[in-house]
Amino acid sequence: MSQVGSLLSPVIVGRGDLMDLAQRRLDEVRGGSGHFLLASGEAGIGKTRFLDAVGSLATGRGFRVAQAELAPQDRDVLAASFLALGRTMRRDPAFGTTGRELIDVLRLRLDASRPHRRDLVMEVVDLLATDVPTVLAFEDLQWADDLSLETLTELARQTRDRPLLLVGAYRSNEAIAGVVLREWRSRLVTQRLAEEIRLGRLSRDETALMTTLILGTGLPAPRDVVEAVYTRTDGVPLHIEELCSAIGRERLADSRAILDADVPETLEDATLARIGRLSPEAQAVARAGAV
Repeated sequence: MSQVGSLLSPVIVGRGDLMDLAQRRLDEVRGGSGHFLLASGEAGIGKTRFLDAVGSLATGRGFRVAQAELAPQDRDVLAASFLALGRTMRRDPAFGTTGRELIDVLRLRLDASRPHRRDLVMEVVDLLATDVPTVLAFEDLQWADDLSLETLTELARQTRDRPLLLVGAYRSNEAIAGVVLREWRSRLVTQRLAEEIRLGRLSRDETALMTTLILGTGLPAPRDVVEAVYTRTDGVPLHIEELCSAIGRERLADSRAILDADVPETLEDATLARIGRLSPEAQAVARAGAV
């Protein structure tokens, strides 16, 4: 099946309550009360889209925004989240020399023969504690190293009286498997250093809206098409977009084509990669469930 391009929803769907919360927190941050929003959910549920939407809201209100992204291999890189943040800041004139200074501090401290971990953490916090309305977003924290998590905790603690909104996102299923991330999340929430929000799957009605937006005909998506999309995707936003992209807009009105379509390679590869990280026992259970 050929695919000529991705079909994406032009707006975020089913997250109105979360966007309202983000707007309230931005208002409070502008008034000098710092916050940390921690978004969790399964892969493909829309965490990246949520972070981007919060960033757009903040930019429209005159905030500076910088985002740090991680990859699986960053687990073994000390302070990887903040090195990534520094590189993003360095490309944005709104942050002046902060990005370069952040990278220099980290490299100097980490290259020392006997780095003093606590001194490094506090120096980074002092550098990022700002009086300018700012949003710092940290994506894929399930791949963050423990030094990044420690620094993020201290940044949240030391900036509650600053105009700084921290936004983080992680995969909830990987937090269950990872002791460090699970303990870190629990400590943040119980100490009221972070406010956790959980992104769930879309309902049938929300799936219908998303499908309608992707179709872009100006008319509601046919009921049988919505039912087919919901059956194939279980309301996971990424799965909806990938399925629609694989089928193509011209065939998307055919519910039978949706039900008979092969699983898009992007979803198959992602699923196999996640299963590959499970224990042999868990893989056996997954294979049995698939059958």
